Amino acid sequence: MRNATIALVALWLVPGVSTAQDIPVSTLRAAAQNGLTLLVQTSPTFVKKGGCNSCHNQMLPAAAQAFARSRGIPAGDLLVQLPAEVSEATTERYVEYSVGGGGGVNAIGFELFAASLAGRAADARTIAEIHFLKGMQQPEGFWRGGGNRPPLTFDDFTPTAYIVRALSAYAPAVDAADTKARIDRARLWLQSARAERTQERAFQVLGLVWSKAGRDSIEAAVRGLEGLQQSDGGWSQLPDTTTDAYATGMALYAMSEAGVSASHPAYQAGLKFLVSTQAADGTWHVKTRALPFQPYFESGYPYEHDQWISAAGAAYATMAIAAAVEPSRPDRR
Repeated sequence: MRNATIALVALWLVPGVSTAQDIPVSTLRAAAQNGLTLLVQTSPTFVKKGGCNSCHNQMLPAAAQAFARSRGIPAGDLLVQLPAEVSEATTERYVEYSVGGGGGVNAIGFELFAASLAGRAADARTIAEIHFLKGMQQPEGFWRGGGNRPPLTFDDFTPTAYIVRALSAYAPAVDAADTKARIDRARLWLQSARAERTQERAFQVLGLVWSKAGRDSIEAAVRGLEGLQQSDGGWSQLPDTTTDAYATGMALYAMSEAGVSASHPAYQAGLKFLVSTQAADGTWHVKTRALPFQPYFESGYPYEHDQWISAAGAAYATMAIAAAVEPSRPDRR
């Protein structure tokens, strides 16, 4: 299957290409809508018990909700989030980080990704975050991720791609030359860095797309990502793990951002995997790889100790499915 789909690269950008096996749009819309249901319902509990806007239960679900809305998919009430005013990472703190160092970049990348999809305008806090992020770019052009919470924060491709998007969306116009230079450096690193695991390859694709790399670079990265697709249509996080919604959702979303048609055989196979593995309550079960270091609590999302990464997996899966739904045209009557 992989050899056949590589030969169809020329069809990626051709609208209307379809196969007899296309999943009905009504099925996709229902799957995306159902994928958001428990994410929305459990967000107040997570905020109350966890005391933060987590990347897995708030930021990624908020991004998925905004993206689904942009495709005309009912997405429920806005996810509950703590206001910026109660965060210990205040606007002033980010300014201090910019001068003295400290703080991490991972959470800001997720935050500004969700904000940009929701169309949130820049404010003083956002500008301070951008200033801090610029100062954290490594000389080679990437932003350092890492940490002890795989898969959300374990690599450098993920924060680099998200921050490239954040700079494009929120960097002040007065700093346009500096912003361009930083994005250019990030693009060069993304083109030369070796990506191996699914998440690295997916975010290499996203980073190249968002940094406006050439089509040759993007298509080569997409072929590398597509080459990791398994016989059941899904992707696995690591070579020795089973396929799951987290890896499959991010792989398909990256392919969609790169211009791959939802009717492409590889995309259709991935969609079928997601739709067939979605539980009756709209969730997907993804097994955790993170070392436990935070106190465990029940948020109301299923799967016990696997609940947080399962929520992140549902967000990526929902975005991948929503990407296959054509945006609704506005009513002009």
